[in-house]
Amino acid sequence: MFERYRTIIDDWEAFQAALARPQPATLRVNRLKADPGALRARLEERGFRLEPYDWYPDLWRVVEEPFSPALTLEHWLGWFYLQEAAAAVPVLALDPRPGEAVLDLSAAPGGKSTQMAERMDGRGMVVANDPDPRRLAALAHNLQRLGVTMAVVTRADGRQYPGGVAFDRVLVDAPCSAEGNARRSARAREGAGRHQRRRLPAVQQALLRRGLALARPGGVVVYSTCTFAPEENEAVVDQILREAEGAVRLEPLPPGLPGTAGVTAWEGRRFRPELELCRRIYPHHLDSGGMFVARLRKEGPVPWEEPGGPGAGPPGGAGAGSGSGGVGWLEASASLREQVVAWCRQEFGLDEGVLAGLYAYASEGQGIWLASLPRIPGWEERWSVGLRLVRAHGATWKPTSVGLVQWGSAATRNVVDLEQDALRALLEGRQVTPPHGAPLERRGWVVLRYRGYAVGCGFWDGERLRSALPQERAGELLSILAREGAGAGEHQGAGNGRGPR
Repeated sequence: MFERYRTIIDDWEAFQAALARPQPATLRVNRLKADPGALRARLEERGFRLEPYDWYPDLWRVVEEPFSPALTLEHWLGWFYLQEAAAAVPVLALDPRPGEAVLDLSAAPGGKSTQMAERMDGRGMVVANDPDPRRLAALAHNLQRLGVTMAVVTRADGRQYPGGVAFDRVLVDAPCSAEGNARRSARAREGAGRHQRRRLPAVQQALLRRGLALARPGGVVVYSTCTFAPEENEAVVDQILREAEGAVRLEPLPPGLPGTAGVTAWEGRRFRPELELCRRIYPHHLDSGGMFVARLRKEGPVPWEEPGGPGAGPPGGAGAGSGSGGVGWLEASASLREQVVAWCRQEFGLDEGVLAGLYAYASEGQGIWLASLPRIPGWEERWSVGLRLVRAHGATWKPTSVGLVQWGSAATRNVVDLEQDALRALLEGRQVTPPHGAPLERRGWVVLRYRGYAVGCGFWDGERLRSALPQERAGELLSILAREGAGAGEHQGAGNGRGPR
């Protein structure tokens, strides 16, 4: 079905052979929570055999797996992200740095946004946008699971993304015909239809134009797709370079990244010679999927840019609607943060150092979020920011399970350490008696802990304990416990709240 690409693929036989093989799992270490060496040792003790890629040592190909890596406690806690090798290249090409403002224009389900945050060491700001409200839940879930506190989730059509912030770097991971997913998607194996080939380039060009308009002068924009089609790849970049009239320059990718050069001619059309600087990744290169990556440098104002600078316009402008579930940020204040710190100390014995460097944001009727970035004036209608620590619960607060997973492992008060059978009973909806000696000082919300790591929120009525984990997360954890069984005896050491560091 990919015969049309025979002349541009560097090794046609290897390409065909790769398409016929199952695609191996790959995982990316989340250094915000885990130390690579300790995590690898834990997984290999379970029977996993892992091979790091030389061009990205924190990305591991799973050579042998006794079961799916997704059915491990480490994955549930957010210590790694299952991300195919080719999909990791665009963020490495973008090369985000700590302290920068970075935009992921089409972010769901969050693999590249979480990779950005990890590469930035949790410092700066990642704006993770997606226009599809059905995909926002997965995006927010992955940001929370991996403990990203410096992300803002927005919902907007990327072609009209509102201005007001000049981004240091922008990733335009554009919707495409997805032919590079042929090894794991029956739909992708069918190939793109003629209508799709006509429609998609216009969308892709519009997204790339907007990404360049939102970047600051000197900023970097990476354009990527997971398709082989030059119409959606080199042709799109070539068109934008011509329109930019010298305001945009194509750059080589950072040294060491995989792939072959971009093409400069296709079906009778010739592209600018610098299109060779783009990178094409085929399935046989990494035993992965396919990917196209181009890195552009904005030298000055682009012709389609609004007067007033990068992305000029009101931050709450057209297309920025937060939709149902949106969060209205209130001014982060020192007094609100003091209330949060005092509450955490009183309820769970958490000292102020656990929440150091975090701002507290209130949302009327919804609770309090903690984030490692200050308020952006004018961004009052964004979908969410940081991680929610507490929800409104009548006139009081209820801790969220995601907040306790992030910060609760350091709790010294109102915390219950559970054996596997007791945790399983709670997750199945039963009540249990807390273990003797548990530091429970009052009836109310408690931290549930397993193997030294906080796994969520529970409630103690003075006699019995019950789970308050969300149903979906409880179901996922139950599946992990069922896989582990009663023995395993793996890794009984206590945790410290940041994984095996």
